[in-house]
Amino acid sequence: MMTLDQATETWAAFQQNFFVGWAPVAIFIMATAGFALFYAGMVRKKNVTHTILQINVGWTLAFVVYFIIGFPLAYYVSAPVFGLPQFIPTIANPLPPLLSETGAYGLPASPSGIGDLATWFKMGMFAITTVGIVPGGLAERDKFWGWILAAAGIAGLIYPVVEHWVWGGGWLSEIGFIDYAGSGVVHLVGGTLALTGAYVIGPRIGKFVGDKKIPRTFFGHSIPLSVLGAWLLAFGWFGFNVGSSVAADPMTINIELAWVSLTTAMCMAGGMFGAAITSRGHVLTSMVGLLAGAVAICSGAAVVHPLAGFVIGIIAGIITTFTIGFIDHKLHIDDALGCFPVHAACGIWGLLATGIFGYTAFGAHPIYGFADVSTWISQIGIQAIGAVSILAWAGAMGLIMFTILKKLNLLRATRDEELYGLDIAIHKTLAYPEDMMDDK
Repeated sequence: MMTLDQATETWAAFQQNFFVGWAPVAIFIMATAGFALFYAGMVRKKNVTHTILQINVGWTLAFVVYFIIGFPLAYYVSAPVFGLPQFIPTIANPLPPLLSETGAYGLPASPSGIGDLATWFKMGMFAITTVGIVPGGLAERDKFWGWILAAAGIAGLIYPVVEHWVWGGGWLSEIGFIDYAGSGVVHLVGGTLALTGAYVIGPRIGKFVGDKKIPRTFFGHSIPLSVLGAWLLAFGWFGFNVGSSVAADPMTINIELAWVSLTTAMCMAGGMFGAAITSRGHVLTSMVGLLAGAVAICSGAAVVHPLAGFVIGIIAGIITTFTIGFIDHKLHIDDALGCFPVHAACGIWGLLATGIFGYTAFGAHPIYGFADVSTWISQIGIQAIGAVSILAWAGAMGLIMFTILKKLNLLRATRDEELYGLDIAIHKTLAYPEDMMDDK
């Protein structure tokens, strides 16, 4: 039989593999290949290369900025809302959280006690996923360098503040707000920033027609490419949700991960079904619904019953379909790839659904659910407060950031560049040169 020290070391090794292995790698695929292919298929041929490049390059500077500034703002701050980090941002402690306070192997103990490098790598994946959402709202008319600067602003300030509120011991954490894997922290932030960016940059040329601003549909050039991207995203979501376990002891694994896996899959299925039945079975809308369900379950994946997850997903799919129509026909905002309906609207729904379906009388998790009525009702209120607060912060900061970029002439491509296509006008390359862009 292993000694206690041997058991701790073995479990810490598992924790390290979990933090820097499965979870980040799965999310990394989701944040890059999934978004790149999903978005690329939804734009016209003349903008495919530009769209992929915005995903591929946007996270690179953001990754460094998050390491130096964003992560310390999220986890090394003691103030409930915002403050200066207590520790230098690049503490080189390679131990997992379970050993980071012990000074194991003769290494100095981490003053933060959170396993700095392991936790940073894992949480960096969440940061670049938030960044990856936003270009969809600005697609087909955004400037390259303006987006790079926006990505740095998101990773260095806008996203980490919310991350601190929820996962870094901030005020929302203190009042009991639940966001297991980021319905609010990641998706509500990213989707809201996409909408504010779309509003500030203005619609694509020809999107709204006539005095009544009737919206035109700009069909993407490849449904199969988008479907492949959506399924890559779905794969990555199991890194997102399953990987959100803190994995601090074997009990956590035993009572949590199978539950999280099943609720995630159920909500994806429900989302696909809900979107399909409200869009006459359109294949691309059904894939959007798949992602809507995945977004909605992030908050309550460890709390709600798997069958409740299916219901949450159906509602998320319906919300997405109708929110897309509302933004187009009523608000006249050109959220080019439906980022707000999928990520923000369903992020809000997911946060509320955690409270609504978290009552143990509804079959919620026997340990993580809410057993009494007063706690259940109170939790719904807490979830609503969190949703409104995150929406307000991301919305205000997004309007400020994108307005500054617009004033500096760094946000929108010229009219000629947009009409000709950003691929050849800006990057001097074509995604499909053999077609000579005859159907752009």
